[in-house]
Amino acid sequence: MTDINNTENITIDSSFIANLRHDLRTPINAILGYSEMLLEELEDDVTLQESHGESVEDSINKLNDIQSNGKEVLRLINQLLNDQYGSQSKNILVENLLNLKIATNPLITDIISNCNLLKNELEVFDNEDFIVDINRVYKSGIHLKALFIDIQELNFLPIDETENLSHVPIDNFIQVRYPKLSLENQKNALTGHILVVDDNQNNRDLLYTLLTKENYTVSTAINGKEALEMIDKKDYDLILLDLLMPEIDGYQALKNIKENPKKKHIPVIMISALDEVENIIRCIEIGAEDYLPKPFNKTLLKARVDTSLEKKILRDREIEYVKKLNNELDKGREMQLNFLPLKPLQIPQWEIASFFKPARQVAGDFYDTFLLPNNHVVLVLADVCDKGVGAALFMGLFRSLIRIFSHQISIEGDINEILSTHKPLETGWISDDMETNFIHLNALNSVSLTNNYVADNHGDLGMFATMFMGILNPDTGLLTYINGGHESLIITDSHGNRKHELSSIAPAVGMMPDMVFNCKQIYLEQGDILFGNTDGVTDARSITKEFYHDKRLNAILEQPFNSAQLLVNTIKDSVLEHIGTADQFDDITMLAIRRENRVFC
Repeated sequence: MTDINNTENITIDSSFIANLRHDLRTPINAILGYSEMLLEELEDDVTLQESHGESVEDSINKLNDIQSNGKEVLRLINQLLNDQYGSQSKNILVENLLNLKIATNPLITDIISNCNLLKNELEVFDNEDFIVDINRVYKSGIHLKALFIDIQELNFLPIDETENLSHVPIDNFIQVRYPKLSLENQKNALTGHILVVDDNQNNRDLLYTLLTKENYTVSTAINGKEALEMIDKKDYDLILLDLLMPEIDGYQALKNIKENPKKKHIPVIMISALDEVENIIRCIEIGAEDYLPKPFNKTLLKARVDTSLEKKILRDREIEYVKKLNNELDKGREMQLNFLPLKPLQIPQWEIASFFKPARQVAGDFYDTFLLPNNHVVLVLADVCDKGVGAALFMGLFRSLIRIFSHQISIEGDINEILSTHKPLETGWISDDMETNFIHLNALNSVSLTNNYVADNHGDLGMFATMFMGILNPDTGLLTYINGGHESLIITDSHGNRKHELSSIAPAVGMMPDMVFNCKQIYLEQGDILFGNTDGVTDARSITKEFYHDKRLNAILEQPFNSAQLLVNTIKDSVLEHIGTADQFDDITMLAIRRENRVFC
């Protein structure tokens, strides 16, 4: 405290008054806490009441008087040292302190007197622990009286409290005091491990006793420094943290806990006789779960401890659930990746490259490359609507149906009539090889069959996919394709010149049954690269929410590339650099195929 005796017109800051109120409340906390415990034990001990009826009743009356006087002293402290009006002059403070001393002196004297009488009465009960507790109440009363003597002289210096108030070591206190309870605790799982941090031994012992009686495991620390060392070595379910402590105070200890990624989830309840609203707000802002003023109400303490531990249990369950869920999603991701080609398809005179990066553990995007029995190549690039697990499940369904249906002979009848009825848009059949045209048309019919299956069986879910599917004759470079609502694919030559844009010519797959899926034909020439992507490329967002956009993509496509893999890698690096530290907005998928230049010996 501060000596203000030599100043006349000084204005006393509200924080000074709060600290003074804190010092006076601390011994009150012990008086009320230990006398209440004694009361409960005497009232609950039927055997003791039967053997020492009148003596027990007399002791209970004296303890009730101590409780009543202690509560009245607390009320007067709160009333006469109220800082709700902010700072006040020294004269007003001196007047309030004098009134407080006059009003509380008989109450404190009565507490001390009752303690002296109780010492003799409690000795009859042959319970050494009763004497220990009443001595704590007595010494706290003496401490409080000494504080008021200092206040009278206006020398606000803390009394050096070096005497150990307990002859029983804290670690063994409960085992000595409550042997029955200790045996029960060994049999039954405790509900939580609580760390009590307070530089005042009375407070530590009181909280230790109360909480252990409630079936909690309790450890104690004498200051913030020791608490942080203990927290680093062990996990706790709840921390009760005092504010005013030497070395590291409660504020700094709380801040260190909440800045530790591994420990920040531990709930912290601040316990202090310092009750200014600013202190409470500061603690809550740092991350405290709750704030409990001293002297604390035992019922309120239990309620707030229970509430904090319930939240901790729920939080732990949530973390464990998310961990298990992520494990399952990781398994799903591995399975989904197994749906995609394990390695690029190797075709003489052709190079195929791809890139796939889901926004979450699983994705709705997919690409596929596989051979038909006649060695024609199927190229698929698709994006199932939505994201996450639902899209991933439909991704597997679309991919499997396309593979199954494309290997079946699904179009029957005269080849010439069929080809005459189903001509590619704009150009008709540009290849003179009718058998090749029929092979391509039959494989592409898998899109229509897939559409009908999904629409008929899962139409109520509203799931569909934009899809590009092409059938390539690797010998001639003939490509017959359907683009069902997908992003345009681009064909560039070896110099980066854009030759063709394979835009959407059909609806998305799976929206309604019996939709018409028109196709087109085109030739890929030597040095040409066919590049396609899902909208996750152009819709990629930076940390400032800026889209990657078509402009950046086209700028790369206009550059000359002699490798499909180099083109994909260049776009990939550009997109990921644009995203930076931002969350990936959508799945990113790319597919490129290049017809190599023939080398003549």
